[in-house]
Amino acid sequence: MVSDGLKRHVGAGTLLLADRGFWGLARWHRLRERGAHLLWRTERRMARRVEDVLADGSYLARIQANKHSKAAGALKAPPVLVRVVEYRIDGQAEVIRLITSLMGHERYPAAELAELYARRWEIELVFDEIKTHQRDRPVLRSQTPDGVRQEIFAHLIVHQATRDLLVEASRIAQCLAERTSFTRALHVVRRSVIAPTGFPPSARKRDRRLGLAEITRALLPRRRSRDCPRKLKSCITPFGSKASDEPASRHRPAVTIALNHRWQ
Repeated sequence: MVSDGLKRHVGAGTLLLADRGFWGLARWHRLRERGAHLLWRTERRMARRVEDVLADGSYLARIQANKHSKAAGALKAPPVLVRVVEYRIDGQAEVIRLITSLMGHERYPAAELAELYARRWEIELVFDEIKTHQRDRPVLRSQTPDGVRQEIFAHLIVHQATRDLLVEASRIAQCLAERTSFTRALHVVRRSVIAPTGFPPSARKRDRRLGLAEITRALLPRRRSRDCPRKLKSCITPFGSKASDEPASRHRPAVTIALNHRWQ
């Protein structure tokens, strides 16, 4: 189920992105009733029957509740008509399938939706920044619930302040903030904490200026694509998986977007 915390932030004008594993027909209807639009990735077996092919290569498909699913209960969610966008990244063989409630292909081109979703996993880099690089211990140090909450908020504040420094550095370098290195900025921040400059204030401004210059000297490459695609280690069913060149959907249109995931 969608948590109450998420429901408070989902409503009219919201576009909610979700990875595989979060799909649910009843969940789709609940969020749509709140006025939110959805752009979700689904498994290869979902939305395979094409009802109509649109001009940009996306297509319409109808999804129905699984009649054999015990989780659906006696009252099954009604079927839903979705728009399907399929794309590949940088010539990779894997076809990524998205379903969305944004039906207008002229206002919401498939290529733009694919590019938007391709950047959704950037949130994983934020988790890595906090858990792997910023936090120097595998566990939190506090021994009480209040202390744990205080420590978590402290980590979030430090991360936000470091990210603010990266945004300022990107303005100086006239580039996207994603090309600045979080670990390099973290080294700059830690040095300033260990060896505080003190007074006069001009010394602090000088150290900040030098720190920003250090960050801008080592920008990350333009490409930020995943080096190791996710793959299943073993199959949990006795049936074989589809070959890489086999069509992912029945009567799938010939158009598949080739998304060049390179940032300018």
